[in-house]
Amino acid sequence: SDYHFEYTECDVLGSRWRVAVPNKADTCTGLPDPVKGTQCTFSCSEGEFLDMQSQQCQKCAAGTYSLGTSVAFDEWDSLPTSFVTHGVTTNGGDGHTDCSNSTWTPKDDYIASNTDECTAVLSYAVSLKQPGTVSFEYFYPDNSIYFEFFVQNDQCQSTDSESRWMKTSENNWSKYRVDLNNGNNVLYWRTTGYTLQGSVVKPVLLRNIAIS
Repeated sequence: SDYHFEYTECDVLGSRWRVAVPNKADTCTGLPDPVKGTQCTFSCSEGEFLDMQSQQCQKCAAGTYSLGTSVAFDEWDSLPTSFVTHGVTTNGGDGHTDCSNSTWTPKDDYIASNTDECTAVLSYAVSLKQPGTVSFEYFYPDNSIYFEFFVQNDQCQSTDSESRWMKTSENNWSKYRVDLNNGNNVLYWRTTGYTLQGSVVKPVLLRNIAIS
C-alpha cells in the first residue's frame, strides 16, 4: 500500500481523527480524507486488534495474540524500550563514589538490582486514557538493601509513603499490585544498599511487570 493509517493526538474532548500517512516521501496526492476516529478511551479486548481501515475490532489470527490495552514485560535479555535505569550517589555515601554503573541489570527472565552502596533507579513512564493497574513479581531476600516502589503522576505527587517500602521475601517470589490513575504515570523501582564490610549482598529481582 502507498499509505497507512494513524490516529492524531487526542483533543481536550477525548476525540481524535484517523489520517492517512504516505509510505513514500513526497507523496501527498490520492490519499483518503481524514475521518473521525474512535474515542480515545476506546479499546479492543484481549485476543482482538483494531483494524484501522474499518476502525472495528477484529479477532487475532490463529497463532497470534493481543493483550488488548495491556502491556507485559516478561523477557529481560535486554532493557525494554521506554525503561530507564541509572545510579545515584546516596546522601550518606562517599561523595567520591562513582555510582554511574550502579544500575538494574537484565538477566534473561528477570532484572536484578545493584548490590553496592549506591542507589539504583528503574523507571517506566506510561500515559493511560482510563484508570488502570500495574503488577509485578519481586524477590527481595536481603534486608541489607532498601527497596521501594512508588508512582508519580502529572503533579509529581507520589503514592502513600508507608506502602512504598517492599517487604522482604522468605524463599518465594512475591506479587505486588497498585492502581493507577488516568493520565501520565511514572513508575519507580529504587534500591539502596548498605553493606557491612566483607558481606555478600543478594540483589532484588523483578519480573513479569504488567500494566493494564
